[in-house]
Amino acid sequence: MGIYNIVKIGVALGSFTLTSACENGIDLSRVTTPFQRQSEAIPSINRPAADSRGVITYQTYQVIVAREGDSLASMADRVNLTATELANANGLPVRYSPRAGEVLALPENVGGSVVASPSGWSAEIATSAIENASPSNLIAEVGSPSEPLRHRVEAGETAYLIARQYNVSVTALASWNGLDSDLTVRPGQQLIIPVADTDNIAPPAPSTPPAPTPAPVAQPEPAPVPAPAPETPPAVGNPGAPFVAPVQGGISRGYQPTGRNKNEGLDYSTTANAPVQAAGDGAVALVSESLGGLGTIVLIRHSNDLMTVYGRVTDVTVTKGDTVSQGQQIGKVAPADPPTMHFEVRVGTESVDPTRYLQ
Repeated sequence: MGIYNIVKIGVALGSFTLTSACENGIDLSRVTTPFQRQSEAIPSINRPAADSRGVITYQTYQVIVAREGDSLASMADRVNLTATELANANGLPVRYSPRAGEVLALPENVGGSVVASPSGWSAEIATSAIENASPSNLIAEVGSPSEPLRHRVEAGETAYLIARQYNVSVTALASWNGLDSDLTVRPGQQLIIPVADTDNIAPPAPSTPPAPTPAPVAQPEPAPVPAPAPETPPAVGNPGAPFVAPVQGGISRGYQPTGRNKNEGLDYSTTANAPVQAAGDGAVALVSESLGGLGTIVLIRHSNDLMTVYGRVTDVTVTKGDTVSQGQQIGKVAPADPPTMHFEVRVGTESVDPTRYLQ
């Protein structure tokens, strides 16, 4: 990992190209991003307390926590550094005014006692929880109380995406790093990844050896069995529901809120360049390119705390802040083999079964 123990995820899902939540006009404190599995987030311990200088000392790096009324100069002065050194270590201007609680990286060791692990903390349980929660195409790594993982923010990433990558709640990520109410992160910022609270995670089940394979016994030839009927896709059609289907096509993958094959929306099997339409009246909250296989993502906010999410879209015809009408084309299905389009409905911060909201 090197001295900074910075972790990079090889395959990222649904990265949003925005430098801050505030700049994109969406109150991210009220919304989880698409594909962020907040309800499945691994519980985290509280961030360790800072010493009298505001310093938290981990095994290979240190951070300093800002106090009310602090400047970079006053923070640096507490650890015998210059404001320029502290600013350069964090990619900030020297005149930057830190918020109370904001966490900044220290460029060198300034002395202090390394954080101790809470009594009973188990690396085995933390590892098992991360592995069970991580989709197969994410790289699961585990930090410890004395050496939490760190993530260097890349352009286009958000706090929600980063929390999703490490299977932690965005609330814990914000608390550990002193993020503002808009959950703003900046490229180059080094975020500490909250450490799993193993006291609130079930220990892994003990492995049992496989039972011996019995010797084969000759069996009579079975009678032919008729082929099973094809799986019936989820039924859609609720008179009076607020939304219409976002695209023409059948549902190839339904809503599955739990399990390793979790899907927080619907995947439509359709044709490349098929029109994608707004499911209901609303305002565009976000248009963003992803780093993974989700193409361009569009978020539309509706009344009654509802939001719809459209993934794998190309040729987007709307921008953030636009007002859209139900049925208005907002883009086209991105070419793929096979072409699919992802659609979610969210109420507040929670994903819900879209079929309940579709006419």
